[in-house]
Amino acid sequence: MSPPSTSEKPHGPRLAVIPRYLSALLSQGLVSGFHFVLNLVLVRILASYDFGLFALVFVLAYTATSITNALFATPLQVYSPSAKSHTERLHIQTLLTTLMSMFMGACVVLVSLGLFGIAGQDLDTYTLATAVGFVVAYVIRQYSRAFGYARFDVIAVLIGDITYVTVAGTILISLFLSGKTITAVDVFSALTAGNAVAVMVEIARLPKENLTFAHPKRAWTDYLPIWAQARWALIGSITTILVQQAHTAVVVALEGPSSFAPLAAGFVLFGPVRVLFQTIQNVVKPEMALAISEDRSQDAKRQMIMVSALSLVGVLMVALVMQLAWPWLDQLLYQKEYKDEPMRLIVSLWAAITLIGALQNGLFTALQSLKLFQPLAMVTVYGAVIGLVLVTVCVIWFAISWSLLGVLAAEIFVAIWGYRLVLSSFYKMESKPNKEAS
Repeated sequence: MSPPSTSEKPHGPRLAVIPRYLSALLSQGLVSGFHFVLNLVLVRILASYDFGLFALVFVLAYTATSITNALFATPLQVYSPSAKSHTERLHIQTLLTTLMSMFMGACVVLVSLGLFGIAGQDLDTYTLATAVGFVVAYVIRQYSRAFGYARFDVIAVLIGDITYVTVAGTILISLFLSGKTITAVDVFSALTAGNAVAVMVEIARLPKENLTFAHPKRAWTDYLPIWAQARWALIGSITTILVQQAHTAVVVALEGPSSFAPLAAGFVLFGPVRVLFQTIQNVVKPEMALAISEDRSQDAKRQMIMVSALSLVGVLMVALVMQLAWPWLDQLLYQKEYKDEPMRLIVSLWAAITLIGALQNGLFTALQSLKLFQPLAMVTVYGAVIGLVLVTVCVIWFAISWSLLGVLAAEIFVAIWGYRLVLSSFYKMESKPNKEAS
C-alpha cells in the first residue's frame, strides 16, 4: 500500500457531526416510518398465512444482511475509517466490495438453480422467486448504505432512502388504488424495485475511484487478515439472530407460519425502532473506530452511551404511545385476524425485549469498533443456547405467546455479560498509557 499522503482526502464528502447525525436520523426515520405504515396496512389486509410469510421472509432478509454485515459491511465500517491513508482506505473499500459482489453473485446462482430444481413440484416457485429477489435486493441495499456511512457520505444514503420510499410507495399505492387484492408477492416485488433503484442512484453518486474492482485472487489474499476477525463476527451475527429470533425458528418449525403470525404482528409496532438501532450503529461505528484508532477512549465511551441512550429514548416513546393508544391500536390492527390471541401480552413482551435491545445497541457498536469479534461471538453463542432452550420449553408446555419470555431472558443475559466485557476493555485501554509511562 502507498504511504500516507498529506494531499489525499481523508474521507468522502463529509458534513459536520450534528448535521451528519440529523441527516442519518431523518434518513432512517423516513424508511422506518414507511415500513411502519406498510406493516400496519399489511396486518389489516393480508391473510394470516400471507402476513406470516411476509414476516418470515423479512426475518430471512435481516438474517442474510447480518451475515454480509459480518463478512463485509462491519469490516468496511471499522477498517476503512481507521486506515492510515486515502490509498489504504480505497483499497479496503475495493477489496470488500469485490468480495461482496462475488458472494452475492454465487448466492443468486445457487438459489436460481434451487428454484429451477423445484419448478415441477407443488411449491409456488413464483412466490419463492419474488421472495428471493426481495432478499437479494434488500441485502445489497444495506451494504450500499453501509458503504455510504463508512465514507461519511450521509447525503448519498439520504437520497437513496428517499428514492426507495418513493419508488416502493408509488407501486404499492397504485396497486391499492387499482382495487387489486394485494398479496405478499406484490409487496416483495414493490420493495425489490425500490431497493434496486435506490442502489443505482447511490452508485451514480460515487466517484469513479470507488467503482473499481480488485482481482478476485488478490482480493481474497488481502482479505485474509480481516477474515481472522470477520469469521468471529460471522458466528456472532448468526448467534445474535438466534438470540433475537429464537421464537421464529422454534415456532415455525413446530407449529408453522400461521402460528408465528401473531408474534410477528405484535412486533410490528417495534420493527421500525429495531431498524433505527442498526442505522445509529452505522453512523456512529466509523466515528467510534476512528476514535479508538486515535486512542480517544473517552470519546468512544461517550459515543457508546449516546447510541444506547438514543435507542432507549426511541423505544420508550413507542412504548408510551402504545400504552396510551392501545384500545385504538387493538381495534385497528388486531381485531380482524388476531382477536382470539393475547395481543396486549405479546406487544408488552416485545416492548420489554426491544428495551433490552436498546441497551445492547451501544454495547454492540463498541465491541465491534474495538474489534472484539471473538468475545462478542461467545457471548451471543451462550445467549442463543439459552434462548432456544427456553423458547422450546415455553412452546411445548405453555402458550406460544409465552415463548417471547425465552427471547427476553437471552437478551438480558447478553446485555449483562456484554457490558462487563466492554467496560473491562475500555479500562484496559485507558490504563495502558499509564503502564507504559511507569
